[in-house]
Amino acid sequence: MQYYSTNRQSPSVDFRQAVINGQAPDKGLYFPERIPAVSKELIDNITLYSNEEIAYEVMKPYVGDTIPESILRGIIAATINFDIPLVKVTEQVYSLELYHGPTLAFKDVGARFMSRCLGYFVKEDHRRVTVLVATSGDTGGAVANGFYGLDGVEVVILYPSGKVSAVQEKQLTTLGKNIHALEVAGSFDDCQQMVKEAFTDELLNEKLFLTSANPYLPAKTLP
Repeated sequence: MQYYSTNRQSPSVDFRQAVINGQAPDKGLYFPERIPAVSKELIDNITLYSNEEIAYEVMKPYVGDTIPESILRGIIAATINFDIPLVKVTEQVYSLELYHGPTLAFKDVGARFMSRCLGYFVKEDHRRVTVLVATSGDTGGAVANGFYGLDGVEVVILYPSGKVSAVQEKQLTTLGKNIHALEVAGSFDDCQQMVKEAFTDELLNEKLFLTSANPYLPAKTLP
């Protein structure tokens, strides 16, 4: 599976490089060249599959051969190791509740999967990466929890003072280890601008390998 930039000004890349880059060099978002169809067998027998098996069957075409099967299954199991109930709303409508994760935000699913994939790729390349994130609440908490304790990854989160909830602030500031939260006297836009400036700071980028969990921020690629 190859991924193209939505701005169409950058070369297509595989899943590994798309995860490492975060965003294409032309500032576009990466999008799969095709959307694989889920097999009829899986749909017809879906009640016989566990959540982990369903997730693996859905994700493996997107990942391709960039992650071995046993590693990918482990990443998926660690990603969705909490309840994800399908709740009946009406006779015809059901809701898949994604907010039962560790930070009570639907972003836990994506952040946990991304963090574990990036952790695997960084370990494979023997490089230490710094994930730089601006947040107004949900993203920072999910990223902090998802990347917590991962070898080879440091996380720096900028959040606006007084503009996140008390619960979200505790999610950002109480983990420690490889998670570093910085309170900024300003707005979320100020935090975002500081992150953008960091990625264009040549001296800083000579000292640190930076990437981001914000899809709209520029990131540096591995050689």
